[in-house]
Amino acid sequence: MALVHERMNRGRTQMGWLDSFHTFSFGGFHDPTRMGLRNLRVINEDRVIPGAGFGKHDHAHMDILTYVLSGTLRHEDSMGNGAEIHPGEVQLMSAGPGVTHSEMNASDTAPVHFLQIWLIPDRQIDVPTYESVQVDGEANKNRFGLIAGPDGSQSGVKLLSDTRVYLAQLKDLHSLSHSFDPDHAGFLHVIAGQVDIDGETLFAGDALQFENRSGCTITAQSDADLLLFDLP
Repeated sequence: MALVHERMNRGRTQMGWLDSFHTFSFGGFHDPTRMGLRNLRVINEDRVIPGAGFGKHDHAHMDILTYVLSGTLRHEDSMGNGAEIHPGEVQLMSAGPGVTHSEMNASDTAPVHFLQIWLIPDRQIDVPTYESVQVDGEANKNRFGLIAGPDGSQSGVKLLSDTRVYLAQLKDLHSLSHSFDPDHAGFLHVIAGQVDIDGETLFAGDALQFENRSGCTITAQSDADLLLFDLP
């Protein structure tokens, strides 16, 4: 079964410094049909004006992935980490029993545009952890390249669940398939471009969730960037 999450039905938070779209219920946006899928709880698409951002706040027992699309994001946390995250980098903070962090636009002149993704872990850790990796662009061209998973690697960060997150950058008219393990669910989020899947045409900001499927095939109708979640 497949369910389309249309971009125009996403929640939205707008304030002076932030313009944020919520694929799933978040903050003041509540939709009982959009409460996440399996352990995928949040996909927020955020745009932050120069010099602003999310000040210090707390998290616990959550894997938080950040993927920058344009601009530069400055991360600081109570573990002593400080880093600037650029396009093509993926950041993971596993909050463990608790962590305080901030995510700010590192520029005084240019906005920053990024995705923040929350995944509920199924394994607990005693102290929070942090890591960031540069995505291997060649590994994602016209194929799904792993950027986050249970084992970690040079091309991906290590999650505290059996979830796998893939990035694909497809050229126009290229088709790509993915097979799922038994009992796993899938969630496809279109970052940019236009794709066809299951007779549906999806654009940037659209998403498709599906269960009880052995796999899926996606065809790009323009150059397209995609995230695919393989969820236990």
